[in-house]
Amino acid sequence: MSLTATDEWFSTSVRRNRKSFFLASILLIVLMLVVIAALAFFTRGSLRGQWIFFLFLVPFVICTYFLAAQRLRDMNVTGWLALLWIPAGIADTYVGGAASLAFLIVLCVVPGTQGDNRYGPDPLQR
Repeated sequence: MSLTATDEWFSTSVRRNRKSFFLASILLIVLMLVVIAALAFFTRGSLRGQWIFFLFLVPFVICTYFLAAQRLRDMNVTGWLALLWIPAGIADTYVGGAASLAFLIVLCVVPGTQGDNRYGPDPLQR
């Protein structure tokens, strides 16, 4: 039994399989889209709305890093590699978007290590 999509988003000691990562990422993106839609409807570009957006953006970025790090640990790679997502996001719109999309596809497609690895037990064998 693998982790559910809502379990241990900020953990540094678990491995997350592809399905759990994909579902958690979709849930996180939907939550952020709801926040953006609510702010667009209620604040219409005010400075207060920008601050509220920033207050939601910081945990979104941190949570995205932790989810990517958990997925990388499942592939027997250090979670620190997920920090490479930051310069890709800062880069030019097209280059950064393409690099982020490629990284996301790799995280969703490449299978994790079967059995135990140096980061813990196999999440599919729980």
